Amino acid sequence: MLTVPFLPILLLHVVLVAIFGILLPYRRGIGFLDPVMVSAYACMGLIFSAPAAVDAFAKSRPQSMKEVFRRVGLAAGYGEGLALLMLMLGTVTINFGRRGRPRLPELDILAESGLLGIAATAAMTLLAGWMTLRFSAGRARLGTRALLFFLLLEFWLHSARLPEAGLAGTGLSIVISGALVYLLYREVHPH
Repeated sequence: MLTVPFLPILLLHVVLVAIFGILLPYRRGIGFLDPVMVSAYACMGLIFSAPAAVDAFAKSRPQSMKEVFRRVGLAAGYGEGLALLMLMLGTVTINFGRRGRPRLPELDILAESGLLGIAATAAMTLLAGWMTLRFSAGRARLGTRALLFFLLLEFWLHSARLPEAGLAGTGLSIVISGALVYLLYREVHPH
């Protein structure tokens, strides 16, 4: 049986998917497939994965790195799943009722932005997990929100450069993830 807190969360998800997967793409029309918009949607997973990671790590302290990776994988998969759902639904929305061939995002932009989104989501999820174990869930939420605010500000100021930053951002995210895996290892196995 579903618990009561599940229903408001489900409703929030339905509203978010409706806004970002249907309403916004419908209003933007073919402009939804602009490389900047596609890149932004591909990177939305980190917005959803950070709070999920904080919640996952706040419940109990992981006893092994296998458990750490399972929690990170679930939180990152959740965030990336929502981002992919919204991007796919947005693409379907702008093609709905159109005659002729379907319009799709540029595949090279989609691939590079997708890699960036996955790598950045992994890094953000690892960061949220480490901050939760090292400090507290409250501080981890505050820290990830501050970082997300900074990234949003950066996007607002320099959004035109996002499609070009895909591979470089992916590399940076991978390096950051590696450092965070080491820090998480030190938290799980202190010596």
